[in-house]
Amino acid sequence: MFRLNRNEAENEPALVQNPDHDTPSQKTPGTTAYASPSRDEIAPAAWGIGWRVPTMMIGFLIAGAMFSMGHHLYYQSLDSTRVNSVNQQTWAIRIGTGFAFLIKSFLVSAVGIAAVQVMWATLRRKFVKLRGIDGMFSILSSPLALLTPNLWVCAKTLIILAIMSWLIPLTSVITPATLSINLLTTTNVTQMRVPTVNFVNSFWLPWATFEGAGFIAAPAAGINRLFTATYSSSEVVPFSAPSPNSSYTLDFWGPSYKCQRLSEAIVEMEGMTFTDSSLNNYSSLQKVWDHETSKLNFTTLYSGAASTVLNNTLFIYATGANPLWNDNATQPTELVCQLWNTSYVIDLNFTNGVRSLTPVSTKHVAPANWNSRAGSYTPLEPQGPGVNGGFYLTHLLFSRIMQSTLYISSVGTLESVLTSSISDDTLTFTQLSIMQSGLFACPELWNSSDYKMMLLGFDESTTLCRNKTLARAIEDLSHNFTYSLLSLNAANTSVPVTVSSPQNFYAYDSKNLLAAYMTALGVTIVCVIVGFFALRENGAAHNTSFSSMLMTTRNPELDELAKGHCLGAGELPDKIGDVQLRFGEVEGSEQYKRAAFGTKESVTPLSKGEDYY
Repeated sequence: MFRLNRNEAENEPALVQNPDHDTPSQKTPGTTAYASPSRDEIAPAAWGIGWRVPTMMIGFLIAGAMFSMGHHLYYQSLDSTRVNSVNQQTWAIRIGTGFAFLIKSFLVSAVGIAAVQVMWATLRRKFVKLRGIDGMFSILSSPLALLTPNLWVCAKTLIILAIMSWLIPLTSVITPATLSINLLTTTNVTQMRVPTVNFVNSFWLPWATFEGAGFIAAPAAGINRLFTATYSSSEVVPFSAPSPNSSYTLDFWGPSYKCQRLSEAIVEMEGMTFTDSSLNNYSSLQKVWDHETSKLNFTTLYSGAASTVLNNTLFIYATGANPLWNDNATQPTELVCQLWNTSYVIDLNFTNGVRSLTPVSTKHVAPANWNSRAGSYTPLEPQGPGVNGGFYLTHLLFSRIMQSTLYISSVGTLESVLTSSISDDTLTFTQLSIMQSGLFACPELWNSSDYKMMLLGFDESTTLCRNKTLARAIEDLSHNFTYSLLSLNAANTSVPVTVSSPQNFYAYDSKNLLAAYMTALGVTIVCVIVGFFALRENGAAHNTSFSSMLMTTRNPELDELAKGHCLGAGELPDKIGDVQLRFGEVEGSEQYKRAAFGTKESVTPLSKGEDYY
């Protein structure tokens, strides 16, 4: 005969061996004979909480808290960092989801252990219907148990803990989504090749048509189309961007007109000399003006002449009133527009391929002066300083549009005729009219009583007259034409380009993650505390294993109750389901007290610390 130790006696029956080593009588084949040992050799069930259950509750709670902090720190390490690949983003979501499910598992486990202790404490204190006991044992695994009415009457604390265990997993839905992807624009500066303007021969030679020994006859069709697009739209011709979203600063040299009042130009050019011997008769700018505008009369509304003496100069005469330029409405506008070599600095910004051009500075450096022979012979022989074939072709283009005269005919109609030309060769090309450009929107051309008396349809809007005066509009048109040369991509230069591009970045909403986890941890802490109170009340650590059910149902009264239902299948009949049971001391258990489930007639409350067998 051997004795089970105290711990074994709590959960296992004693195995009785024959002291004489005889074969047990009446032994059923295939079974081991179990019999009750003598009373003086039976050890009572052990009271005591032990270390395992409290340790698991605290351990799961601490593990949940640590993994919550780990989840926070992991997402914080990703916050505002670039998403380098789809695979990286996928793994970030996987790891975050893994954290969430681990934390949910730890916290639910801690609450589940506490709920089990509360359940046993409730069964010690109250009689509960068998159907309610079924609900108590299944409430952590099936939410349908919450539909048991008796449970809401007898086990309110258990229900609260069970609801918390079902709600805590919601954190695994909320917290992974606190890491999102934002599309942000990043910038970096890269040295790139961009179009520029460079008036060397290789740049402007394709603009010219040649004749004879190779001198310039007229502008070629390609540059004519570019100039037409510029003056007809009053805008810079579009050109390609180095990147759809980029910006850079470009500086270069190019032509532009500087327009002054005749009186101002006379003072500035006083004492000028002419190198062409055939022009010795013109000793002053006033005499040149008088020569070029000698055909003006009272019916003239506008007259523009390309000077044959100053081959870089346009003379403009207009009778319309513009208060922004001349306070005297009866005094005509007299302009001298001279072509200059100009230093340009511009800022170019492209947003989704749409260009924005902002002039930073436009400085006139030196007048581009030449005679007609020097300009046309530029490709054949070296010329003096200030002579450039590209500038000469630019002046030919502007002369086409500017050198015409608008006047009222004898029958009261508006007529346009050619005023003059730089050379006879230019007459072979179709004459353009200033009325085809935005310059005609300037008040200097149409804001006169003679023009309005013709009852011609006219629009008094000055929108297309850039800078609102004819002088500034001519200058602006020359700038726009030079800017439009960038569309030719005939020359390139390397500049630092700021490139902006959309990139995916992680965005971490720490407030929502911490709020979700702090709420879950707070609820779990409260549940664990309730579990510890239940442990203290029970005096022993319980679980819901089969062995626990086996040891706590050793009551003959329950054997009678189970007759005809030993398979445990199907719904309980009301007769059995409504039987109220309680875990307590079985009455009439002979010399030794026993603890088991029983009805009101068979059990009394357990006494903590008593010996139960």
